[in-house]
Amino acid sequence: MTLGDGKRKVLMLLDEYSSGGALTEDTDINNKMNDFFDTAQKDMANYARILKMTEIELDGEDTELPERFRSYYRVWKNGKRGKKYPIIGGKMKTAGEYGKITLEYFADPQTISMNTPDTYEFEVSEDAANCLPFYVAAQQLDTDLVVDYQVFWNMYLQHRALVNTSIETGGSSTVKQTMWR
Repeated sequence: MTLGDGKRKVLMLLDEYSSGGALTEDTDINNKMNDFFDTAQKDMANYARILKMTEIELDGEDTELPERFRSYYRVWKNGKRGKKYPIIGGKMKTAGEYGKITLEYFADPQTISMNTPDTYEFEVSEDAANCLPFYVAAQQLDTDLVVDYQVFWNMYLQHRALVNTSIETGGSSTVKQTMWR
Protein backbone atom coordinates (compact mmCIF):
# COMPACT_ATOMS: atom_id res chain seq x y z
CA MET A 1 0.00 0.00 0.00
CA THR A 2 1.22 3.49 -0.76
CA LEU A 3 0.95 6.56 1.44
CA GLY A 4 -1.56 8.02 -1.02
CA ASP A 5 -3.72 4.87 -0.80
CA GLY A 6 -3.62 5.09 2.98
CA LYS A 7 -4.65 8.75 2.98
CA ARG A 8 -7.58 8.00 0.69
CA LYS A 9 -8.72 5.19 3.01
CA VAL A 10 -8.52 7.47 6.05
CA LEU A 11 -10.66 10.08 4.32
CA MET A 12 -13.15 7.36 3.42
CA LEU A 13 -13.29 6.25 7.05
CA LEU A 14 -13.80 9.82 8.26
CA ASP A 15 -16.40 10.76 5.65
CA GLU A 16 -19.85 9.35 6.33
CA TYR A 17 -20.68 9.54 2.61
CA SER A 18 -17.42 8.04 1.35
CA SER A 19 -18.96 4.93 -0.18
CA GLY A 20 -20.89 6.83 -2.83
CA GLY A 21 -19.82 10.45 -2.85
CA ALA A 22 -16.84 12.73 -3.06
CA LEU A 23 -14.38 12.81 -0.19
CA THR A 24 -14.33 15.89 1.99
CA GLU A 25 -11.23 18.06 1.66
CA ASP A 26 -10.02 19.33 5.02
CA THR A 27 -6.71 21.20 5.19
CA ASP A 28 -6.25 20.50 8.90
CA ILE A 29 -6.70 16.74 8.41
CA ASN A 30 -4.42 16.65 5.37
CA ASN A 31 -1.65 18.57 7.18
CA LYS A 32 -1.51 15.96 9.95
CA MET A 33 -1.77 12.89 7.75
CA ASN A 34 1.94 12.22 7.05
CA ASP A 35 2.93 12.58 10.70
CA PHE A 36 0.16 10.25 11.82
CA PHE A 37 1.14 7.65 9.20
CA ASP A 38 4.76 7.91 10.39
CA THR A 39 3.66 7.18 13.95
CA ALA A 40 1.32 4.41 12.78
CA GLN A 41 4.00 2.64 10.74
CA LYS A 42 6.50 2.84 13.61
CA ASP A 43 3.93 1.46 16.04
CA MET A 44 3.14 -1.39 13.66
CA ALA A 45 6.85 -2.13 13.11
CA ASN A 46 7.14 -2.83 16.85
CA TYR A 47 4.48 -5.50 16.44
CA ALA A 48 5.19 -6.94 12.96
CA ARG A 49 8.91 -6.42 12.53
CA ILE A 50 10.59 -5.38 9.28
CA LEU A 51 13.20 -7.94 8.25
CA LYS A 52 16.13 -6.76 6.11
CA MET A 53 19.23 -8.51 4.83
CA THR A 54 22.63 -7.22 3.74
CA GLU A 55 26.03 -8.67 2.93
CA ILE A 56 29.02 -7.20 4.77
CA GLU A 57 32.70 -7.66 3.97
CA LEU A 58 34.67 -7.93 7.20
CA ASP A 59 38.08 -6.25 6.92
CA GLY A 60 39.52 -6.79 10.37
CA GLU A 61 38.06 -3.54 11.72
CA ASP A 62 34.82 -2.87 13.59
CA THR A 63 31.85 -2.65 11.23
CA GLU A 64 29.23 0.07 10.90
CA LEU A 65 25.67 -1.12 11.41
CA PRO A 66 23.27 -0.85 8.49
CA GLU A 67 21.05 2.22 8.35
CA ARG A 68 17.93 1.92 10.56
CA PHE A 69 19.26 -1.27 12.26
CA ARG A 70 17.15 -2.13 15.29
CA SER A 71 18.30 -5.61 16.33
CA TYR A 72 19.82 -8.86 15.09
CA TYR A 73 17.85 -11.70 13.61
CA ARG A 74 20.60 -13.99 12.29
CA VAL A 75 24.18 -13.84 11.03
CA TRP A 76 25.48 -16.22 8.33
CA LYS A 77 29.14 -16.88 7.55
CA ASN A 78 30.37 -19.43 5.02
CA GLY A 79 26.83 -20.79 4.64
CA LYS A 80 26.48 -21.52 8.36
CA ARG A 81 24.87 -19.67 11.23
CA GLY A 82 27.45 -17.35 12.67
CA LYS A 83 27.79 -15.56 15.95
CA LYS A 84 26.07 -12.30 16.75
CA TYR A 85 28.79 -9.75 17.30
CA PRO A 86 28.59 -7.39 20.28
CA ILE A 87 27.38 -3.90 19.43
CA ILE A 88 29.20 -1.08 21.14
CA GLY A 89 28.93 2.56 20.15
CA GLY A 90 26.81 1.83 17.10
CA LYS A 91 29.35 -0.61 15.62
CA MET A 92 29.60 -4.38 15.47
CA LYS A 93 32.76 -5.48 17.23
CA THR A 94 34.28 -7.45 14.34
CA ALA A 95 37.94 -6.46 14.83
CA GLY A 96 40.20 -9.31 13.76
CA GLU A 97 37.46 -10.96 11.66
CA TYR A 98 37.75 -11.36 7.88
CA GLY A 99 35.45 -12.65 5.16
CA LYS A 100 31.89 -12.02 4.14
CA ILE A 101 28.85 -12.30 6.38
CA THR A 102 25.17 -12.06 5.60
CA LEU A 103 23.35 -10.07 8.26
CA GLU A 104 19.61 -10.54 8.71
CA TYR A 105 18.26 -7.84 10.98
CA PHE A 106 15.15 -6.08 12.09
CA ALA A 107 14.94 -2.49 10.89
CA ASP A 108 13.09 0.64 11.85
CA PRO A 109 10.85 1.97 9.08
CA GLN A 110 11.89 5.01 7.12
CA THR A 111 10.57 8.26 8.59
CA ILE A 112 7.58 9.71 6.76
CA SER A 113 8.02 13.48 6.67
CA MET A 114 5.88 16.29 5.30
CA ASN A 115 7.84 15.99 2.03
CA THR A 116 7.33 12.23 1.59
CA PRO A 117 5.50 11.66 -1.71
CA ASP A 118 2.18 9.82 -1.84
CA THR A 119 3.92 7.12 -3.92
CA TYR A 120 5.91 5.99 -0.84
CA GLU A 121 5.37 2.26 -0.19
CA PHE A 122 4.97 1.33 3.47
CA GLU A 123 7.79 -0.92 4.67
CA VAL A 124 5.58 -3.04 6.88
CA SER A 125 3.87 -6.05 5.28
CA GLU A 126 0.70 -5.56 3.25
CA ASP A 127 -1.59 -6.96 5.93
CA ALA A 128 0.09 -4.70 8.51
CA ALA A 129 -0.25 -1.68 6.19
CA ASN A 130 -3.98 -2.34 5.91
CA CYS A 131 -4.29 -1.57 9.64
CA LEU A 132 -2.64 1.85 9.42
CA PRO A 133 -5.68 3.85 8.17
CA PHE A 134 -7.63 2.85 11.30
CA TYR A 135 -4.78 4.13 13.51
CA VAL A 136 -4.62 7.42 11.60
CA ALA A 137 -8.40 7.88 11.61
CA ALA A 138 -8.42 7.38 15.40
CA GLN A 139 -5.66 9.99 15.79
CA GLN A 140 -7.56 12.47 13.62
CA LEU A 141 -10.66 12.13 15.82
CA ASP A 142 -8.86 11.96 19.17
CA THR A 143 -9.51 15.63 19.98
CA ASP A 144 -13.06 15.71 18.56
CA LEU A 145 -15.53 16.07 21.42
CA VAL A 146 -18.50 14.87 19.36
CA VAL A 147 -17.19 11.77 17.57
CA ASP A 148 -15.94 8.72 19.48
CA TYR A 149 -12.46 7.87 18.16
CA GLN A 150 -12.45 4.59 20.14
CA VAL A 151 -14.32 2.82 17.33
CA PHE A 152 -11.39 3.30 14.94
CA TRP A 153 -8.83 2.61 17.65
CA ASN A 154 -10.52 -0.68 18.53
CA MET A 155 -10.69 -1.62 14.84
CA TYR A 156 -6.95 -0.92 14.57
CA LEU A 157 -6.21 -3.17 17.56
CA GLN A 158 -8.49 -5.93 16.23
CA HIS A 159 -6.91 -5.84 12.77
CA ARG A 160 -3.40 -5.67 14.26
CA ALA A 161 -4.09 -8.82 16.30
CA LEU A 162 -4.74 -10.67 13.02
CA VAL A 163 -1.50 -9.55 11.34
CA ASN A 164 0.86 -12.39 10.48
CA THR A 165 4.00 -11.88 12.57
CA SER A 166 5.80 -15.01 11.40
CA ILE A 167 9.05 -14.77 9.48
CA GLU A 168 9.62 -16.81 6.34
CA THR A 169 13.05 -18.38 6.23
CA GLY A 170 14.71 -19.54 3.05
CA GLY A 171 16.21 -22.86 2.10
CA SER A 172 14.96 -25.95 0.30
CA SER A 173 11.84 -26.01 2.43
CA THR A 174 10.22 -22.92 3.87
CA VAL A 175 9.75 -22.93 7.61
CA LYS A 176 7.69 -20.39 9.50
CA GLN A 177 9.15 -19.04 12.67
CA THR A 178 6.74 -17.09 14.81
CA MET A 179 8.03 -14.23 16.91
CA TRP A 180 6.74 -14.78 20.43
CA ARG A 181 6.64 -11.92 22.87
